[in-house]
Amino acid sequence: MLSELIQYGLSDKEANTYLVCLKTGQATANRIAELTNSARSTTYDVLERLKSLGLITTCVIDNKIHFIANTPDVLLTSLNERKHIIEGILPSLNEIYKKVEDKPYAEVFQGKVAIVKILDEILDTAKTLKVIGSQGNALEKIGYHPEKFRMKRLNRKIMIRQILEVSKESRQVKSDKYTEVRFLKSLNESKEAVFIFDDCVYHLILQYEISAIKIRSKDHTRSMEIMFDELWRRASK
Repeated sequence: MLSELIQYGLSDKEANTYLVCLKTGQATANRIAELTNSARSTTYDVLERLKSLGLITTCVIDNKIHFIANTPDVLLTSLNERKHIIEGILPSLNEIYKKVEDKPYAEVFQGKVAIVKILDEILDTAKTLKVIGSQGNALEKIGYHPEKFRMKRLNRKIMIRQILEVSKESRQVKSDKYTEVRFLKSLNESKEAVFIFDDCVYHLILQYEISAIKIRSKDHTRSMEIMFDELWRRASK
């Protein structure tokens, strides 16, 4: 029973003191301190806490305060009351959470294994994708076959718009109802691939030791989408 009361939310001392109050029926603070092997000052603090939770009450007998355990049913009453309190403030708590959630958040990854995992994460999360980068450099640095990525994406019916460099590798990208491709010659020397979706932007840096930066930010994502849309208009089919 002690462990269950602790799981309910009582501390070790609170749970032990409550059980002692149940067993004794009524007792003074001194007697309860003896039975729980606790300091008198600590026992008073614990009893006040239990009293505030509605688990015990007091009565005066021979000018001495006695502590009496309330019916155990009050545990459920107290739990329901706390539930109603939380339900009442839940909308406000969620508003605070959303404000924190909107703050920019960045993670850095390094190495080919981490990048392959990131690409799988993108496929598991994205509903639509906007991509800017060099197909040739990505294939050379990552070693993650684009056809493998493409087939996984098609199986998940993820729509993609890609702006690629003008090269033999990029021209081999197949168009279909889930794929649109345009080309910019200025991307031929690009050492970065950018994946934009939802409120996330992944910057894959394709030089030296391959690495990636994941930025979760609605504002940053919106800025990158504006840049993508402008490049999309300039790119050739």
